[in-house]
Amino acid sequence: MEFLRFLAFVAAWGFMWRWVVKNRGSWNLFYSNMVGAAGGFIVALVVLSITFSVFPSPHGYESAQSENVVTREAEPTSLLPEAESVANPAALNDAPVFAAIEPDDKPSPADSALLPNYAGRAPKSIGLQTVLDQSDYEGRMALAALNKKLRGDSTADKSMIAYVMCSPFVTSTLRFPASARFADSQALVSHRFKDQVYTFSNSVTARNMNGDDVTYRFDCSVQEQPRVDATPAQWRLLALKLQKADS
Repeated sequence: MEFLRFLAFVAAWGFMWRWVVKNRGSWNLFYSNMVGAAGGFIVALVVLSITFSVFPSPHGYESAQSENVVTREAEPTSLLPEAESVANPAALNDAPVFAAIEPDDKPSPADSALLPNYAGRAPKSIGLQTVLDQSDYEGRMALAALNKKLRGDSTADKSMIAYVMCSPFVTSTLRFPASARFADSQALVSHRFKDQVYTFSNSVTARNMNGDDVTYRFDCSVQEQPRVDATPAQWRLLALKLQKADS
């Protein structure tokens, strides 16, 4: 491919040079050759750039792929652990009954990162497959493996899956979801209830309309819905509340 690019470069340069000299009109031969050489070189550079755009170099593509692989290996996902503990079924008999959180439906001012009436805007449920499709490669593989491991056990502790499912519910309330940055999992407080109900408390920082980053403490409660077939489960939002961290 590099040899063909070189031929195209030389051909474009020579053709343009010859065309200028042949159609020089009242110009003398020396001046027309100077203009032809300069003009032909510019046209050849344009042709060369077009060939790079239409036919990218395989070496560059392989290098980019290698960099992506290195980056992926160096930055493993922090959402899911390598293994998840399974709670003792007997302990679930003593688990508390879930009580829904009252949402804050007040309008959101411009200095808030939340949408007005955010609780009403959040979706009622989200499928696990939707979250898998939106995850990066490492997160998708880890979440799929964990779901495959636990989906056949109705008493399994699915806290990590539930927390991942809370994330899109939280970001759906933000003015600029792409700006969301969740706090480290060390700050996470979680509770498990009966019937696969989970409640999480953590912090998220997001951008408001003034361009400032605002941190909120959120409480999110979700429940896994019974499966109707072999497809990934749906998770229902039970309650969601966000409050500024400094209020």
